[in-house]
Amino acid sequence: MPTAAPRIHADFNGLVRGPVDGRVSVVLDTFGSARDLSNAGIVLEEGLALVAYDESDAIEDLEIHGTARYDRSRRGWVVESDERGVMHVPAVDRSRIDPGFHCVRCAHALDGLDAFLRAGACPQCGTPVQASVAAPGSNT
Repeated sequence: MPTAAPRIHADFNGLVRGPVDGRVSVVLDTFGSARDLSNAGIVLEEGLALVAYDESDAIEDLEIHGTARYDRSRRGWVVESDERGVMHVPAVDRSRIDPGFHCVRCAHALDGLDAFLRAGACPQCGTPVQASVAAPGSNT
């Protein structure tokens, strides 16, 4: 049985055309995206299956099931949708979302948005704080 693709927050106000198939895509350029990836221990890589979501309202979320792609023209990651595109789905239990921010390598608790914006390194293991969303080949 295949493992479910990780569900990562994204801002659906940033919908674009994907760099590979030209399908609708959402940019992974928010703190919420980096937080969810880091907390799950995931470093983005080309072709990784993901589910991107955004809260639409109290009873509904928006979702894209797709593939992580590095868009060189934007210098950032997107989730390029599968043939379903953007979907409206029932909202998940948002109380289960970890508001903290942890190192992608060792899970050490970091100072959230402040640590991310400073773009420093984890004091526990030295991994760059932004490693989960780093460009391919950036040696993080």
